[in-house]
Amino acid sequence: MMKAFRAESPISALYAEDDPEYWDAMLTSIFAGRGAVFIEDGKGLLLSMVYPSIWSGKVFGLHELAWYVYPQHRGGTTGYRLVRAYVDFAKGLKDSGRIAYFTLSKMVSSPAMKYEKLGFKKVDENWLQ
Repeated sequence: MMKAFRAESPISALYAEDDPEYWDAMLTSIFAGRGAVFIEDGKGLLLSMVYPSIWSGKVFGLHELAWYVYPQHRGGTTGYRLVRAYVDFAKGLKDSGRIAYFTLSKMVSSPAMKYEKLGFKKVDENWLQ
């Protein structure tokens, strides 16, 4: 699924990059408790990771790294169920004090969804060259 996600990414510099050692290390870290992967088998996934803020190594956030639904499953509830599982997980981490915040990205190719209904507020935009 991640290769399908990458193939649809507007970041063309990533298309040809394969680094299995890095990918394995990142997944091992996530599965060891540094994040979570939410999957609807054969339909989609949401990959997330906890890491410190750039301002303090003591303040952690959970960041959505990839949120992907296969094209044939878009327009249904798969994407919403994945993000709902992520939000519920993140709220648990936040309530326990493990993280101070959590993020959800919206790429130009992302569906039009009301992030505010899930409690998010827009704080920035990223531009790529």
